[in-house]
Amino acid sequence: MKRNMIIIIVILIAIPVLYVGGLILLATLTKYKPAAMEEVQVIGNNNKPITDSTFTFMTWNIGYCAEGAETDFFYDSGVGVIAPESLVKKYTAGVYQTIKENGDADFIFIQEADRKGKRSWNNDEVAGITSKLPDHNYAFAVNYDVKYLPFPWTEPLGRIYGGLLTLSKFKPTECTRVSLPNITDWPRRIFYLERCLMLQRYPLANGKDLVVINTHFEAYDDGGVKRAEMAVTKKLMEAEYAKGNYVVLGGDWNIAPPDFNIHKWEKVKLLDILYTLNNDPNYIPGWKYVYDGNTPSNRKNDHPFDETTYTTVIDYFFISPNIEVEDIHGINAGFKYSDHNPVRMKIKLKQ
Repeated sequence: MKRNMIIIIVILIAIPVLYVGGLILLATLTKYKPAAMEEVQVIGNNNKPITDSTFTFMTWNIGYCAEGAETDFFYDSGVGVIAPESLVKKYTAGVYQTIKENGDADFIFIQEADRKGKRSWNNDEVAGITSKLPDHNYAFAVNYDVKYLPFPWTEPLGRIYGGLLTLSKFKPTECTRVSLPNITDWPRRIFYLERCLMLQRYPLANGKDLVVINTHFEAYDDGGVKRAEMAVTKKLMEAEYAKGNYVVLGGDWNIAPPDFNIHKWEKVKLLDILYTLNNDPNYIPGWKYVYDGNTPSNRKNDHPFDETTYTTVIDYFFISPNIEVEDIHGINAGFKYSDHNPVRMKIKLKQ
């Protein structure tokens, strides 16, 4: 009897140990390890040359079409993990329609576009979005490729395969995935994103290049990883500008612009460090942050969206000194289809 009890105890201990150990082994063996720089395929037949000096941009973190107004998220102090399929279908249709309505934009930067994953009910959002804009070329850069994410334990997120999507009315001569520094704590790093930039180069009639960069900087840290990512990005942008090129960086920065009041729309006292930081005002002297300070671009996802929800601005652009801004405005979509609102910008290149 005593021996049987010991066997049962050993088995009860061994099962979770083997389960956790197996998951860690699987994640280690299948860890996505991109090179520092990789060529990204550009798909599309639009070979129209650039003949103008005025361009429109849109950036939008679509929250893998699963983080609309009715949801909250456990990683943002909420409790929700995977949204019901009915909501995901609703958000997906809304995201596709919104992007179609903004199809006049020359460049569209999308973050958190899933191609496969339990969290997005295995929708190929890249295929869905690009089908709405057949006249745009597009490129997809992976930043999240995990075979099985076991967290949270009660409702594992499972397979995730997503990244950055850039659409353009023009054909770039270069499209490169640039790896960024990432979190280093173990074991989280083996289940985590491999963040990156997607850089595209477009030749201009004056012999220079328009360099556009889609990004999604780190969110869940104290700012250290984000600063390291921005240092890599700074070096790259300064090198392009030194050649006389025009540079536009846009996306989800996960940090407010330098002079934006983070308490502007605060309803309840804000304690979350993720939302209490402002960007570096001296990031690259002479360059300009471009954002709409009157329209929130992101909402805290600790409860479904309502009048008490904290909102802020973390989605915006950064441009080199040889570019003028003609317009910048957020699209107040009420966070119906994502926990972010789209942002549009119009620029003119100085001659």
